[in-house]
Amino acid sequence: MNQVAIAGIGHTAFGRLEGTSALELEAQAARLAVQDAGFEPRKIDGLITDPGPAQGVLQGIEPHYLRLGRALGLDPAFAGTEILGGASSVGGIQRAAMAIEAGLCSTCLCVYGDTALSSTGSFAYGRGDEAAFGFFGAAGLHALAAQRHMALYGTRPEALAEVAIAARAHAARAPHAQLRTPLDMAGYFASRMLAEPLRRADCCLVSDGAAAVVVCATDAAGDFRHRPARILGMGQAHSLGTYSNPTHFDTLPAARCGPAALARAGLTAADVDVAMLYDCFTIVVLMQLEAYGFCARGESGDFVANGRIGPGGALAVNPSGGLLAEGYGGGMLHVIEAVRQLRGAAGTRQIVDAEVALVTGHGLGMNSHATLILGR
Repeated sequence: MNQVAIAGIGHTAFGRLEGTSALELEAQAARLAVQDAGFEPRKIDGLITDPGPAQGVLQGIEPHYLRLGRALGLDPAFAGTEILGGASSVGGIQRAAMAIEAGLCSTCLCVYGDTALSSTGSFAYGRGDEAAFGFFGAAGLHALAAQRHMALYGTRPEALAEVAIAARAHAARAPHAQLRTPLDMAGYFASRMLAEPLRRADCCLVSDGAAAVVVCATDAAGDFRHRPARILGMGQAHSLGTYSNPTHFDTLPAARCGPAALARAGLTAADVDVAMLYDCFTIVVLMQLEAYGFCARGESGDFVANGRIGPGGALAVNPSGGLLAEGYGGGMLHVIEAVRQLRGAAGTRQIVDAEVALVTGHGLGMNSHATLILGR
């Protein structure tokens, strides 16, 4: 995987951006990423898109790459739309890397964009047959996972709070983050309960915005404007049974693809300097810490205690604030922050001597997981 790298990054503002279409936001992010790479637009011969919930669910899939490709004026050699929920951005970059290694394209633009906050009902659709009994939305699904973790391991709500508090503390150092107000333990427990045991502070933001990266072969190094982030390893795993699988809520597919991706890179969890863990809900961060081997199963509650994953802690988890505080970027903002850290361009939140970044994507009904290992 040393032959493929992320050479350019770019994103729009995130928040409520009424009056601007998703395609306009995506085009803006795409232009920024191509400029950041230092490439001429004509060099782009691949396009992979992640349409997000509003475009992917409410508007239907036309497929999305056709709409965006037309808007950008591209006629690529390779194109596609990745639909893996929150794993789509990482999965799309993986698809781009494989296409480049296979010679199907040489420079692939990967774009996430949506107007989920301005589009009513983006996350309100039913989840399978259980919707007949009132089971709607991702919060209820992940609340079941949190209940299960608490039942199996005695995990306390304070562990969930530590994840939310750390995200806010990190976001305070990211000027573009949506939610920069501090959060403490009292503030966490004052947060409204949504689906027990998950409170509002346990749930990610919903945002309008777009983000993009340029993936290319490393032999174009002479053309790079910035130090590229090399793709050292990657992996996917899927658990498709959901409720029919009695162990579905016990662990994540990350437990299969995470260690495998690290092994492909010749690394272990101990080698990771920056962990960009998909954080749609606080419980998913705890479960990933266990799945990737940062701690043993059932020990993530103790692992995150006392600010261990916050600023200045032993493990930098989502130093830009993640989905919980930076903004909902479909997972692409996680990739962009990893690249910034490896470039040494993260400002006051820079992790000293960051050389290895882990980036994850977690999607749909806890069904899909994707992993990227990036190196300086």
